[in-house]
Amino acid sequence: MNYYACLSILSLAILTPFAIAVEGPAMWAAGYKTALAEIGPQFLWWVAAQSIFYHLYNQVSYMSLDEISPLTFSIGNTMKRISVIVSSIIIFHTPIQPVNALGAAIAVFGTFLYFQAKQ
Repeated sequence: MNYYACLSILSLAILTPFAIAVEGPAMWAAGYKTALAEIGPQFLWWVAAQSIFYHLYNQVSYMSLDEISPLTFSIGNTMKRISVIVSSIIIFHTPIQPVNALGAAIAVFGTFLYFQAKQ
């Protein structure tokens, strides 16, 4: 069994009792009823799909770390975050502050410098 699978199973076993103890079964039931009322029966489908995709994302991340250096992985992860930010600005017309634009520009420029130095 690989490291990520062991980590996921152990996390589930350790954190589930704490989640139930802290939030309580009544809050879980209320949240479930609210989600079903607002979203409808597709709620379970969306939860299952999101869970599968998030698991696959983490699995691919661990597999990628076996093939590339941690620094290259970190740079790629930074570029992924920048692409999410830019696509959210374009698709959802999210307003952007100058300091946010500067941060994104620094991240892109840093990635450019890294790949130039690597060649």
